[in-house]
Amino acid sequence: MSGQTPKDFLKFLKNPDFIDGIYNYCDSWCERCAFTDKCMNFAMRKYKEEDKSETNTGDNLTEVLQQTTDLIKQIIEDKGMSWEEVASEADKETHTVDPHKEADKHWNVRAAKEYTYLYGSFLKEEQGFMRGKGVEFQNELNKGIISVEEAEEALLQIEDAFEVINWYQSLIYIKIRNACQLFFEEDLSDFMVDYYNGKAKLTLVSIDRSLAAWLVLQVHFPEKVNKITRILFQLEKLRRQIEKDFPNARKFVRPGLDK
Repeated sequence: MSGQTPKDFLKFLKNPDFIDGIYNYCDSWCERCAFTDKCMNFAMRKYKEEDKSETNTGDNLTEVLQQTTDLIKQIIEDKGMSWEEVASEADKETHTVDPHKEADKHWNVRAAKEYTYLYGSFLKEEQGFMRGKGVEFQNELNKGIISVEEAEEALLQIEDAFEVINWYQSLIYIKIRNACQLFFEEDLSDFMVDYYNGKAKLTLVSIDRSLAAWLVLQVHFPEKVNKITRILFQLEKLRRQIEKDFPNARKFVRPGLDK
């Protein structure tokens, strides 16, 4: 960002190719995303990475922070307000309830946390079982029971399932915790109600994909059926409760992602 002014940076952010708000409801899995060229967050990250080649890390961080502050001030001034006025209004805001803390007590959040525990326990208790599956495939290859192609395809399915499960297990907790703040916020605007529904939609999509991935593991590891079934049951309970608590979540159209 060297040599860039706040207005230059603001112009960069107004790229007409960007899909407005797409990053608010995505799973942050950029490596698998088909819309990175239309995402402002992704572009900003690349923009900063390119700038690191021109400045050292400390200078870059300082400049980013200053650039952000200058940009906010510029936007405020463009709206005919002053930095002091905005700061004063912010100081006046009071909340009788902390939505973040209250959300932690919600059943959905506790259920999501329980899922992360079940996931962690499964990995801890089943250390090395992937290696065992590799040995099993090798023995079946040697006996001519399966072909090399079949073994490779099965291993790819298992690897992909693990990647999906691992990626979404923490995301489910984080996003439903965010969504459940809806029930504890005061004087919500229609925009914020939609915002929380979008977070619930992302949680549901994450659960859908996780369920599918666990079913793949259940097929390939029938001896683990009891443990995997318990995990599937936990996810299904959570999915149904979220659909009940957020009846409009499935209908929510995430910008770019659901069109």
